[in-house]
Amino acid sequence: MLGAALLLAPIFLQAPVESSSWHLPWNGSIDIGLTSLSGNNESATGTARAEAKLEQDGYRWLLGAQYSGVRQTDLSTGIANTTSRLYTAFVEHHQTFDESDDFYAYGKGSGRSDRPNGLQGRTDSGIGIGYTVHFFDDNATLNLEAGPSIVWENNVGIDPTSTWTSRFAVNLDSKLNTDIRLTTKAEYFRSVGSTEDASAIGEIGLRWTLKNTWFLQLSSSFAWDNTPAPGFESSDYRQSLTIGTTF
Repeated sequence: MLGAALLLAPIFLQAPVESSSWHLPWNGSIDIGLTSLSGNNESATGTARAEAKLEQDGYRWLLGAQYSGVRQTDLSTGIANTTSRLYTAFVEHHQTFDESDDFYAYGKGSGRSDRPNGLQGRTDSGIGIGYTVHFFDDNATLNLEAGPSIVWENNVGIDPTSTWTSRFAVNLDSKLNTDIRLTTKAEYFRSVGSTEDASAIGEIGLRWTLKNTWFLQLSSSFAWDNTPAPGFESSDYRQSLTIGTTF
């Protein structure tokens, strides 16, 4: 954790500190979803996500957290078990370099845990450079990022490890029409010392505006680890349908 603080400090210290910072304009979204099955198979799936963004002249903050879980009941015994429990969280700070705010330096940290699927915990902390590309009359933006990161990983059945990695990330936000928005994001880490030690996460989503600030969202995400815990697969996939609101 000390390493994370040292990496992020140079970026975070550039953000202005004012007594009025509690009243700065944030915007973001909150969405939730729940599916319950009964009959031959009894299970419940729940997901909740919140994201927020603060953008001022020369800098921006991004925050987010998500939970998704699946609980299944064995009808022969009546015993319920959690077969998937995913927790994620992230924080990012961007300091822009030009008047258009397209070229920026970033500092970021994130955490992920999915213990039933072999991952007790993975956190990363890093800095780097990003660039935003605008196209289709500014109805779409593409963010490209690259830089070094430290990754701490604790897989089930394996001693915890920490390693320096190269990080590459892409984030696409495209307004298809007045009611539908397409979002795609992916993040790839590769160890500096071992080419086999690599991981990636990604998500693609479609968001339909229902009325005013309310929306319906269909998302499909994946997580890939080239060196998973013993007895577990390298890839996990997750689909969710949620309803939410923007603020």
